[in-house]
Amino acid sequence: MTPPILDPLFAIAPGAGDLPRLALVAPDGARAEVYLHGAHVASWVPAGGQERLFLSRTSAFSPGAAIRGGVPVVFPQFSGLGPLPKHGFARVLPWGFIGAAATADGAAATFQLHDSEASRGLWANAFLAELTVSTGGKQLVVTLAVTNTGAGPFTFTTALHTYLAVADIAATTVEGLAGLRYRDAAAGGVEGVDAEPQVRFAGQVDRIYFDVPAELRVIEPARTTVVRSAGFPDAVVWNPGAAKAATLADLEPDGYRRFVCVEAAVIAAPVRLAPGERWQGTQTLVT
Repeated sequence: MTPPILDPLFAIAPGAGDLPRLALVAPDGARAEVYLHGAHVASWVPAGGQERLFLSRTSAFSPGAAIRGGVPVVFPQFSGLGPLPKHGFARVLPWGFIGAAATADGAAATFQLHDSEASRGLWANAFLAELTVSTGGKQLVVTLAVTNTGAGPFTFTTALHTYLAVADIAATTVEGLAGLRYRDAAAGGVEGVDAEPQVRFAGQVDRIYFDVPAELRVIEPARTTVVRSAGFPDAVVWNPGAAKAATLADLEPDGYRRFVCVEAAVIAAPVRLAPGERWQGTQTLVT
């Protein structure tokens, strides 16, 4: 991946909690905000549009704490499916800003995370993770790449834990998953096949879908968001519902009503990288 040329128009400035943040603005007005803390995309406004990512107003913006909302980077472990802290460590470590630039049809920025004393204390592998965020027109593109820079192989699971803003979760559906096998974490991890044409949200929904198509659709009465993925064979659909949401200290009251997570993921078959090998996955949001 060739990092963007550093453009002096794009500068790092303090954001919430004084954490460093990049405002990425395309020539057509499309905009994204990315915190170096976790390389966390916290905002996306398409050209001529409105905010399309949910961000909790009670989220902690402090070193070592995960940000609730936006697009957290899950690496090198999804959820609690392994010995590491939930969702790994990439979302709570500072990433380096490599560069950003505007083009005729958008703007892009690249961030990097190397193994460090902090990461090796949890996961004894040498790696380079790169996150590239680009926006322009009606889309946001997030690409995660991981390179094994060590002397031995390793495996990992990963996801882009995307919180899409919705007007009302009760009136929201997700299409494109009918007939697919899934694991239902809300039901204790039982597996089944989705026989419904749409995923609906009458309470907590926490499902990992396997071997998903390249395009899913989040349908609301007044708009549709297309979620495309490449390199991510699985997808997670999540909303905590009222009861679970009440236990989440960093989620504002009734905040669950205003988002649905549709996450590009690698879970069922972990990525295995030999020394020097590189993996890449992309999620594209289109409104």
